[in-house]
Amino acid sequence: MKWKWLAAFLGVLFFAGCATSPYGPAEKYLDKKEYDQAIRTYLKLLEPHMREGKRFIYYDREGVTGIGTVYWHMQRYQTAAKILKMVVDKDPGYGKALLYLGLSYEGMGNEDGAIQTYRNYTGLGSQDLYRQVLSGRLDWVIRNKIAREIELALKQEAQLDVSTYPDKSVAVLSFLSLSENRTWEPLQKGLAEMIITDISQIKDIRVVERLKVDQLLSELRFSTSGLADESNSLRFGKMVGARNLIKGSYLVMDDMKMTLDAGIFQSGKTAVPTNFSFDGNLSRLFQMEKELVLSIINYFGIVLTPQEREKLLRIPTENIDAFMNYCKGLDALDREDYKNATRFFQNALQNDGNFELARDRLVMPEIWEVTHSQNVYRLSLEVVQWVNQMPRGKAQVAYKPPPELLSTYNRLQLMNRQQSAGFLPGNDSRKSFQEASITGIQLLPELLGEPPKPPQR
Repeated sequence: MKWKWLAAFLGVLFFAGCATSPYGPAEKYLDKKEYDQAIRTYLKLLEPHMREGKRFIYYDREGVTGIGTVYWHMQRYQTAAKILKMVVDKDPGYGKALLYLGLSYEGMGNEDGAIQTYRNYTGLGSQDLYRQVLSGRLDWVIRNKIAREIELALKQEAQLDVSTYPDKSVAVLSFLSLSENRTWEPLQKGLAEMIITDISQIKDIRVVERLKVDQLLSELRFSTSGLADESNSLRFGKMVGARNLIKGSYLVMDDMKMTLDAGIFQSGKTAVPTNFSFDGNLSRLFQMEKELVLSIINYFGIVLTPQEREKLLRIPTENIDAFMNYCKGLDALDREDYKNATRFFQNALQNDGNFELARDRLVMPEIWEVTHSQNVYRLSLEVVQWVNQMPRGKAQVAYKPPPELLSTYNRLQLMNRQQSAGFLPGNDSRKSFQEASITGIQLLPELLGEPPKPPQR
């Protein structure tokens, strides 16, 4: 596979004197599937040493993640997860550890743990390749989970009872466009997605994934208008997992004025729905959406703190063209048309470079393809190849203590470390943890607050 697209996308510049990984020897053993030797080599490079009668190694996120990755390749997922979770707790923005922690959870059958881990992609920098990889894998895991939930609901429909669901469980349906001009049809999914994104911030409300709502409607061959029927809404509500259904419509007129209407229906009840209606110029679309969200929250009797309200009222973009491209991207993504999805999200960011929702969805088509695969080892292999095309930055300089700490003993210790490891991370990253067993490799770290003291003379 060619990687030119990656270099162009990231604007890669290779600096003279780029540092190679100090863990190259361990990675070679991993490539040859010599797992025990790979682990021993990682540990050796992390400089095992004795302190107060206990054995320790220095903490370096790349090295410890490497050990976790070896265990993942060995399919020892629980051990891998334990090691990688420790790295993620210390370095939550380290994409490689997040990826293999998520893959370890997948191997353990812990789908929710994988989803929670992959959601952390938003904390990675926009130029971090792992951000896209985690986002793509998150989408794949959610799709598979939804497909299984729908299949199970169809099989167990007779046993499902909507009264067992939380009172504040909600499914938001795609909005219905009443406009004759089909230009505005993409807003159908975009509005629903914005509402879901907003009310998902409220911990007391359980919101169903939009993709699950749309796929179940398709599976049952229901239309949004068909859910006005009591039996249909009851059946849909208990299968989608929500007591409340939010349906809405909008009309954009030729003079760019619009109306936005929505109603909250209780699944299977004939009671008149609670309706909300807003109108104004199209430029007020985002303010109207926020007003609708506040109305929904008020309907459930939830009182927001000033901080929650401030966060909720943040408008992701005020650029209609950017939002329209975002909506088109969502539709393409639902159809698994990754090439056009990427194009639309890129267009949205060109319209508004600060549109974070579009940035969160922006994944290169090649990454969509490889992350949407049952073959996790192919995913691992190709991600390694992608990352190896990236520069590691300028060569890092080994830590050199100030002159006052350079006793004869410390000089000898420093020389020994530099010769055995060949590379030292910066001083700030050199934290030690206890290694419970260097042969069994059960890394149960105990962080130390103080560096080792020089021997008494």
